[in-house]
Amino acid sequence: MQESLTLVKTEYGFYQYSPLPSREELREYYSQKYYQEGKGSYEVSYSDAELKYFRLKADLIYRQLNRLRDLKAKKYLLDIGCGEGWVLDRFLKEGHIVEGIDFSEYGLKSFNPHLLPYLKQGDYNDLILQKIKDSQKYDIIMLGNVIEHVLDPINLLETIKGIFADQGVLIIVAPNDFSIFHEHLLENKIIDEPFWLGYPDHISYFNKNSMENLLTNKGFRVDVVVADNPVDNNLLNKNSNYIKNPEKGKNIHYFRVDSDNFLASISEEKLLDIYEILGSMGVGRDLTYFCSK
Repeated sequence: MQESLTLVKTEYGFYQYSPLPSREELREYYSQKYYQEGKGSYEVSYSDAELKYFRLKADLIYRQLNRLRDLKAKKYLLDIGCGEGWVLDRFLKEGHIVEGIDFSEYGLKSFNPHLLPYLKQGDYNDLILQKIKDSQKYDIIMLGNVIEHVLDPINLLETIKGIFADQGVLIIVAPNDFSIFHEHLLENKIIDEPFWLGYPDHISYFNKNSMENLLTNKGFRVDVVVADNPVDNNLLNKNSNYIKNPEKGKNIHYFRVDSDNFLASISEEKLLDIYEILGSMGVGRDLTYFCSK
């Protein structure tokens, strides 16, 4: 982190770096480095278990949405920041009309090249504004680990309204940072500093309360919050504290992957029930917010 950077708490309760990087710096970072160099949660290659895990996560999103909307009817999906294409692929296989936006085609090209015809490459803001001009509407808008990266998340939510169908669903996946669990870790000195900070990868930091506050303020209703694997709970065990012992991190990641894959093999529906409960508690490394107008 640059020495001159500071974290500022916004009026909505989420934190954001100041000063922000320029739009040009971010464009270069995501179009040239993010996927190619394995930044963030992305890697250049994955094991078979990881690929199964990513498809499972996309499937759980689809299952949860099916609880809220009748997905037997064909829907229009726009995946903003579609990355490697796991969600796009899940909806396409069910016969929905899909479109992805991303700075780079690298993620799709590496793992789901059959989705390249559905990709619009470029700056999300420019592309969304063009869609508003063309009067395009979408039943489902996906922001999967995107909102924490953008320069102006408030403007993004405002802009999305222009392409949001009346009965649409906005799905936001975001890291659960400065969460009640993170506070517990810091207060009890289980960790020494907020390990989740990472500039310029993540510019803004949300927990359940601040995200719900922002969404409500911007005219969205949060219908349900779903967690993912609460992998940070491993920090409570001295033998699996991957922050104080970074060499343990990869094994903990695979523990999460294998645990979810196993539980899903018993029942994906019941696994989703578990993660709905954890989401309502604000516990989980990522939280997924299903929102309507």
